Amino acid sequence: MSTSSDLKSIVEQGYNAIASKYDAWASPRPTLKRMSYIEKLAKSLPEGGKVLELGCGAGRPATQMLVGLGFDVLGVDISFAQISLAKQYVPSAQFMQSDMMALNFKPGSFDAVMGFYSLFHLPRDEQGPMVKKMIGWLRPGGWLLFNLHVGEGDVMRDDWMGAKMFSTGLGIEGNDKMLEEYGAELTDVESVVDTEYVGRFEEKFHWVCARKIF
Repeated sequence: MSTSSDLKSIVEQGYNAIASKYDAWASPRPTLKRMSYIEKLAKSLPEGGKVLELGCGAGRPATQMLVGLGFDVLGVDISFAQISLAKQYVPSAQFMQSDMMALNFKPGSFDAVMGFYSLFHLPRDEQGPMVKKMIGWLRPGGWLLFNLHVGEGDVMRDDWMGAKMFSTGLGIEGNDKMLEEYGAELTDVESVVDTEYVGRFEEKFHWVCARKIF
């Protein structure tokens, strides 16, 4: 049976192996839901606000957009190859290589914490505790934004763009229950299932946008 460390190693090694290929595929396809949420939150965040982006990848397009809107951004990714690319593409942001669950920041350090296409790479039993940590790092009134799988169960791909890759989900009901358990400090919760189109393919994700109570 694979341990949490084993699963995260698969994600780390996978993205290290395909960083450039993934960047070339993903960067020209800025998903509309992600960009619309960033635009929406930008109107509610303080000028020059501090934003933590978990799973920043190569920094394109989300980190670039956040920096372009004037925010002070710290991007975190488990893959050193992704972080290396991000430093080249978005030199005005700060970056850190780390397993997001290993991070420790002072409570109230950020005006927004975001995780795009990243939390579902954590084992299922870590997703709720990760959300709780994210909320703890928010200042009162700060914004939380992330997306999750809509399906329930582990997904292990042996050849995803040429690399092995792991992700997992709790299912939509499981996601909502997780938010109930770990999101007691949240208000104005928006929970939306949205379909993304990439060429002839379509995929659904469960988006969560919420504010930390004052």
